Amino acid sequence: AVVSTQSTGETIDNSEVLLPAEREMVHYLYSGMAKKYHNQQHLSPPATLSSLSNNVTVLASHAERLYYNCRFTSAHETCLQALKVDPYHLPTLLIHIGCLYELSKKNDLYILGHKLVDLYPKSHMSWYAVGIYYSLIQKWENARQYLSKSTNLNKLFAAGWLAYGHAFAAEGENDQALATYFTASRLLKGCHLPLLYIGLQYGSTNNPILAEKFFKEAIALAPDDPFILAEMGSLYTQTGRWEYALSYLQNALAKVKEGGHEWAAATWAPLYVNLGQIYRIAKQYDQAIRCFKHAQFLSSDNSTVYTGLAFVYALQGEPMLAVEYCHKALDKERQDPFTIQLLEMSLSALALASVGDEAKSDKSDEDGTSAVASLRQFSTPIY
Repeated sequence: AVVSTQSTGETIDNSEVLLPAEREMVHYLYSGMAKKYHNQQHLSPPATLSSLSNNVTVLASHAERLYYNCRFTSAHETCLQALKVDPYHLPTLLIHIGCLYELSKKNDLYILGHKLVDLYPKSHMSWYAVGIYYSLIQKWENARQYLSKSTNLNKLFAAGWLAYGHAFAAEGENDQALATYFTASRLLKGCHLPLLYIGLQYGSTNNPILAEKFFKEAIALAPDDPFILAEMGSLYTQTGRWEYALSYLQNALAKVKEGGHEWAAATWAPLYVNLGQIYRIAKQYDQAIRCFKHAQFLSSDNSTVYTGLAFVYALQGEPMLAVEYCHKALDKERQDPFTIQLLEMSLSALALASVGDEAKSDKSDEDGTSAVASLRQFSTPIY
């Protein structure tokens, strides 16, 4: 059974066995384990734990809270501190491996994997580290091989099953991915992550009804997790329910900024892209540009961001800016058909604008060749 954070806190606070200082310590450690995804604004350990600043359990709990709030650099530093005390503390190693993956520290992960395999060849954590390394370098067949070995060594290792599912999902093997995610959901009763990934798989296979079902189940377990809210908003964007999409996306952004997440991380660029699409559809072009610009700041290599900006500038009658951002998008993704079409239309609009002859422009419009008019017909996100 899953115990709520509120009932857990009340039980500890009303305990007559524990001293006040002990209550605060137990509350911090146990609440983090019971509901690590809920309202994690207060990430630092309480003052009563200062004497245990080098305790590996306290450090692991703190690192885990930081990790699940996307504060990967801080979590990594905390893991390193804990591993100095106990280099093979399994809860710390699990978070440490996740941090190395998120921070793209390939060499560190490679060295760690080899070290663990040499010392503990029969440990599920050793082969998990190797599998995560191959996931990081996107050699998915190798990743599946070693993650399978990890889960065979410990069939109750839920993190291994989730990573195994990711390795299937990365190459579009949806049935296998769903099977592993369902296995993880049975092992992680009360955790929203398997439900989130199951919803993502159904969404990727064009099954929005089942995707919405599992997203709602995930939200019921972790209503403050911005990842679920963002994915729900993305789903509603794809299905054309703009008001719902805007509500969920705005709520997700608020949770990111309130909940101690590193809101400037590239992780959140898609959130701003989806918000930009919704504002564009609502013809709130200035808002859309602000969102796309923020996404550009977070992820400058994302071609979708530049295409979004080009589209909005084209709709605003700014063909020169539209052409500029189309070129930037095509530098990242040369064969994108929508961006190529958008560039052709923007160049046509720019040519018309440069003529400066009202009569010719009027005639061109009568012939139905106005690029801006063609662009304005789009009312749904098509990129």
